[in-house]
Formats: sequence, C-alpha cells, structure tokens
Amino acid sequence: MSVSLWLRDRLVELGASLCTAGVLLAGLAIGVPFLRARIAETLLYSLCCVSAVLLRAVLVLNVRGTLWAVRTFFPAASHPVPTLGTSRA
Repeated sequence: MSVSLWLRDRLVELGASLCTAGVLLAGLAIGVPFLRARIAETLLYSLCCVSAVLLRAVLVLNVRGTLWAVRTFFPAASHPVPTLGTSRA
C-alpha cells in the first residue's frame, strides 16, 4: 500500500471519528435527553472515538517503520540455488 493511499484511509477514519464525536457533542449541547442523562459516557465515547483512530495510526506507523528499518539494516541473505549436477545425456 502506498503512502498516499494509507494516509487517505487514515484521514477518512479520522474524519468519521470526528464526525461521530461531533454528532454526540452536538446532541449533548442541544439537550437530547438520552445524552444528557449520560454526560460522562458521551464525553468519554467522543474522546475514545478520536483517540482510537490516532492510536491505531501511530501503532501502524511504528510497526511499518520498524519493519523498514530491519529490512534496511539486515537484508535477507541470499540462499544458494541447488543444482542438479551435470547432465549425462
């Protein structure tokens, strides 16, 4: 996956989580009874939506960076190709 595709996907996820958090907080601000009865849960869920996407992006970047570093500094050893010997034809 190229960097631009990965970044686009993460931005879509971040936009969706921000939208979800915005809808929850807007519902809380206009006084939706279901959300007002659960203010702490609403705020916590809004925070968790956004932080989960950011945490996932950071973890994936760390894994990709580590794999890139390992492959750069420790390239795979080439294995000898077995030969069948000389032909007796």
